[in-house]
Amino acid sequence: MKRETLKKILKVFLTLQWAKELPRQGFIALGFKRNEADSVAAHSWTTTMLVYLLATEMNKNLPAGRQVDVGKALKMALFHDMAETIVGDVGTLVKGMAKGAFAPIEEEGLKWLVQDLPSQKEIVELVEEYMRRKTLEARLCKVADNLDALAQAKGVPAAMSALKYFKEVYHITKIPWHKDAVEMILKDEVEPERSWQKK
Repeated sequence: MKRETLKKILKVFLTLQWAKELPRQGFIALGFKRNEADSVAAHSWTTTMLVYLLATEMNKNLPAGRQVDVGKALKMALFHDMAETIVGDVGTLVKGMAKGAFAPIEEEGLKWLVQDLPSQKEIVELVEEYMRRKTLEARLCKVADNLDALAQAKGVPAAMSALKYFKEVYHITKIPWHKDAVEMILKDEVEPERSWQKK
């Protein structure tokens, strides 16, 4: 790898470190304490993990020509909130009130952040595809994004009034089992794996 290319990659990498300390503002606006709100980096990591688990399972039941491109979906999940490192995180409810006004700001922040990377075009295109929610990969990524936020919000008293939001995203994803997943989490039908603690 050329030294100049390595420098460009490391510059973005060091900038992304800020996302580890950037709290998700939608939770703060709901009244979460700082230790109850996750960071943008933590959210992106768990969203990506969930995308992988869901995509690989979905592909077992989809015909060959209509399967999820798992690699594409994973990259989309990794990059979907990358711009927030530059422009900050704005809560979903505030974005809804702004009626799309934040989209160009986030787009500009992403382009600025990745402008010198060899993979700049791919990253920008993946985030744009995610924002349009037209492809199966983009819709699956939105499901994972939604479920991750729900998992963080559930159990925090300040979030009780906002839990209805998580039921309003089905029309965007159009993935039938999305509703089932939300209900399972809300009704405590699924708990974290703890059987290893009982041995």
